[in-house]
Amino acid sequence: MVCTPWWFAKPRRIMSSMTVDRVRMWVVDDQACFRRAAAEMLSAANGFVLIGECETGESAIDLIRDGGAGIVLMDIHMPGMGGIEATRRIRATHPDVMVLLMSTYDLDDLPAGAADCGAAAYVRKEKLSPDLLTRLWRAAH
Repeated sequence: MVCTPWWFAKPRRIMSSMTVDRVRMWVVDDQACFRRAAAEMLSAANGFVLIGECETGESAIDLIRDGGAGIVLMDIHMPGMGGIEATRRIRATHPDVMVLLMSTYDLDDLPAGAADCGAAAYVRKEKLSPDLLTRLWRAAH
């Protein structure tokens, strides 16, 4: 399965940690090691809960179309549809979902289209933290 909703993989973890106040999150990245690291970071963060993860933009669009996400952490470069186009499509159908583009690039090296795809911000993967997510979420709400 290319895209794994977190509740299918580990239903007890989601059910025991989900509250009304938590921001529901998806991680979309073709690197399994980054998805695992993001999941661990989110499990330690107050106010956020991972509800799913995908490895392609196409899979993210399919599963996020049902809604329920507050924030999508979206890798820019993935096989098939990249994060920029996936962000455009998700935001077109779910304007309330905050998409954060991620990569290891410097801002000056981002691909064309990153600035106008509808993403709320660009975050370097190594800078991703609970504090940063909290600041971005609060600034948007």
